[in-house]
Amino acid sequence: MTIGSKASQVAALAGTLALLGSAQVQAQSTPVDLQRVDPEANLVEELVVNAKLPGPAWWKVSDADSTVYVLAVPAIAPKGLAFDTSVIERRLDGANRLILAPEPKINVVRVVSLAVGGRRYFLTDTPMRQTLPSDLRARLEARLKTAGEDADSMDDIKPAFAGFLVANMKSGGSVSISGGSVGDRIEKIARKGDLKKRPKIQELEGYDVIDTLKAVGSLPKTQQEFCLDAGLREADAGGPGIEETARRWAEGDVVKLAAADRGYQACLSATPRVATEIRQTIERSTSAIEAALKVPGKSVALVNFRPLLAEQGVLARLRAKGLKVTTPADSAP
Repeated sequence: MTIGSKASQVAALAGTLALLGSAQVQAQSTPVDLQRVDPEANLVEELVVNAKLPGPAWWKVSDADSTVYVLAVPAIAPKGLAFDTSVIERRLDGANRLILAPEPKINVVRVVSLAVGGRRYFLTDTPMRQTLPSDLRARLEARLKTAGEDADSMDDIKPAFAGFLVANMKSGGSVSISGGSVGDRIEKIARKGDLKKRPKIQELEGYDVIDTLKAVGSLPKTQQEFCLDAGLREADAGGPGIEETARRWAEGDVVKLAAADRGYQACLSATPRVATEIRQTIERSTSAIEAALKVPGKSVALVNFRPLLAEQGVLARLRAKGLKVTTPADSAP
C-alpha cells in the first residue's frame, strides 16, 4: 500500500487494524487520563515476575483439588516464532480443558462494506494537518519526510488512523502488519500433539472488529490527536515491536514486557468502546477459569498479557474471590 492511494488506505486500515486490535507494541504518551478509561494501564506489581521454568511465563490459580495453569500470550507474534514448548506440552497432557484467549471477530463482508462505504469513519473533509496543534503537525510532517512521503499525503485521513499508519509505515510509504497467533500454535499442540490425554478446547467470545473501527473513527478531537501522537512516538522508537515483544515473551521476561511502552495500543485501550470490550473479555476469561476449577484435576488457560496482570485483570479478580494465585517464580514443573 502507498500512502497516496485513498482506496487502499481504507482497505488496509480495515484489515490491519483487525490484527492490531489487541497487539502489544512500543512507545506511549499520556495526554489523556488513561487510568480513568484504560483497563490495561496499570499492572499488579507483585504479579510481574520473570519465569523460572524454560520458555514463556506461567501463573497458577488453584483451590483444594483443582489447578488452572495460566499462560500469558501475546496477541500477535511473528510467524514461525521459536519457543520452548516442553512445559506447555506437559501441562496440556491430561488437562481437562484448554481455554483459549478471546479472539477478534472478523466478518469479511462487513469489513469490505466498511472499507467501501465507511468514509465518515476514516476520512475527513477538512485537511487533517490544518486541525492539528503546531507541534503535532511538525512531527507528522517530519515523519512523512523521513518515509519519503509528501507532507499532504495524509490530509484526507482522520488523525487516529494517521497514527496507525505512521506507526506501521516503512520506507517508501508501504504499510503492513503480518504475524501469527501463539494461541493457534498451542491449540494445534493440544489437538494433534503426542499427548496421552488431550484436553477439551474451549473458545471464548471475542470482540467485534467493525465496532472497534467505528469507535476509533468516532473519537473526539483530543483523543484523535492522542492516537496520532502515540503512533508518532511508536514510529520514532523504531516501529512495531512485534519481534522484540515476542522474543521477551518466549524467554519469559515478564518484567521487560511489563515495562515496554505500548504505542498505538494505548490509543485503542483508551477508547471507551474498546475499553469496554477489554473488560468483557477479562470477565469471560475469569469466569472460564472459575468454571474449570470446579472440576478436580488440571486445566490450561491462555490469556493476553496485560488483561491477565492488570489491576482489574483476570488474576486480580480471581485472587479477590479467595483463590490462590502463584507467580512464575514459584511455579513447579
